[in-house]
Amino acid sequence: MHDASQKSGCSFLPHDQSAGEKYSSKMEIHLSLVSRQTVSWHMVADCEVRAHGERVWLTRMFSPYDYWLHAGDVIRVARGERIWLSADGECPAEVTLTSDYVERRRMFDRWPLRWLERAFDILSPVAR
Repeated sequence: MHDASQKSGCSFLPHDQSAGEKYSSKMEIHLSLVSRQTVSWHMVADCEVRAHGERVWLTRMFSPYDYWLHAGDVIRVARGERIWLSADGECPAEVTLTSDYVERRRMFDRWPLRWLERAFDILSPVAR
């Protein structure tokens, strides 16, 4: 008990940075692309595509251009876009898709709130 460190595990934020900016939730999807195989991906959120290792070929649905990503290269892709990815070399390529985590409300989550609103409207006295 006496050997415990006095160092705190808390970190302090600079005055110009909010806690939300430093600790925002991110979602990462890691893909391994096999050589000579194309993968299609539809973006449900704005994201960054980062290549690791081998060179990666990327093309977008409405773009006339192809992109060749080397290790460490990043390209931003907008929500709703469809992209195609493929490994360019003989070895598999690694790709990471990173986006901000957005919690989506399911349709069933809204039902209790709607029922409460309707019950309140029915039970509240009507102004005449």
